Amino acid sequence: MSAELPSKAGLKRQVDDTYTTEWGRSVAFLLRLTRDLQAAEDCVQDAFESALVYWRRDGVPDNPGAWIRKAAKHRFIDAARSSRTRQEALQRLSYLDQPSVLNNGVEELDALVTDDELALIFLCCHPAIAVTDQVMLTLRTVAGLPPRDIAAAFFAKNEAVRTRLLRAKRKIRGAGIPIKLPVAGEIDKRLRQVFAVIYLIFNEGYLASRGDDARRPDLTREAIRLAARLLELVPNNNESHGLLALLLFTDSRTPARLTAGDMLVPLDEQDRTRWNHEVISIAFEHLDRALACEPPGRYALQAAIAAEHSKAIDYAATDWSAIVALYDCLLEIEDSAVYRLNRCVAFSFADSPLAALEQLAELGKEAALESHHLLSATRGDFLRRAGRNEEALTAYQVAIGQADNASVQKFLQRRVGELEAKD
Repeated sequence: MSAELPSKAGLKRQVDDTYTTEWGRSVAFLLRLTRDLQAAEDCVQDAFESALVYWRRDGVPDNPGAWIRKAAKHRFIDAARSSRTRQEALQRLSYLDQPSVLNNGVEELDALVTDDELALIFLCCHPAIAVTDQVMLTLRTVAGLPPRDIAAAFFAKNEAVRTRLLRAKRKIRGAGIPIKLPVAGEIDKRLRQVFAVIYLIFNEGYLASRGDDARRPDLTREAIRLAARLLELVPNNNESHGLLALLLFTDSRTPARLTAGDMLVPLDEQDRTRWNHEVISIAFEHLDRALACEPPGRYALQAAIAAEHSKAIDYAATDWSAIVALYDCLLEIEDSAVYRLNRCVAFSFADSPLAALEQLAELGKEAALESHHLLSATRGDFLRRAGRNEEALTAYQVAIGQADNASVQKFLQRRVGELEAKD
């Protein structure tokens, strides 16, 4: 225990920090004992509430995470013993013959946690659970975000999020999905879905799909933390390095991509001296690891594309031909409409906006893009750069009507204003 008792503010910071790093680990550990996700979360929540009392009185323990897990374990045992019926009590206590439950040593408890946390991430991203529910369940169970924060991130009602979480938990319980690591032959296949969920969380934070705010920094931070944690758990997986590199390269531009008024600043106008070059250096280290295997995976290739922007001293120095070639490699892995749209943008700089417009016409037939503001805004950009201002104006106005995010709308309105001023 810490010899010096913390202040009230200091204690809250310590508990908050422990919550951030230990929530998922503790839920994973308790889930293996309770076999009930809701019960595991309740026990861990109770343990954190107890910490506010006991740590104020006794000082912060040397191993706060182990203290939380031990307290949560005792909370589960107490709840099991006070169950309403003997049958229910026996059923709950039948799990307590496991060595991990009987062992009271904090070191021994912690030795079991690493694999459990990775297994929890796989559990939340199980293919039997709907993708949106996977994202919400990961944010709640692994990251510890309360339902109200998840609701705010997805512009959903609090009750709707609670319903989705309950549905996912019932699915896990009803289908008897165990908390365990996939077998060796399945782990890489299942990791793809874990990567996808973390990337979805990051993207929603980096540019919110709806609402008044351009970004949700809490979600980008959490996605980067999850990607880093996943890398600790599977350090030899090259795509884990690729995912983390991609998130870091992208997030490094954050200081330069918004004005004080929350207006988006396009890549060609960003002050690159404001990019976080320390983060970029770390991203390059992970990219080197990600590209060490052949052929590189989808996240490694996306990170390599982001790296091309980071290499360029300014926008004019960007090697667009290299980016087009990287998108070609990416499309060999997955024929994604979004990848083809991004390739089209790179091609417009490598060749010409008029040549890219022909490719864009084909993309307009894609169901995933036909009513999306990105397609209309990209068409507007190509037309503007080609000097066809009236057509560009129409495309931007269509994009404004399709966009749900206020910051995106403001940026597109700025483009409209620029074109109208020229006329």
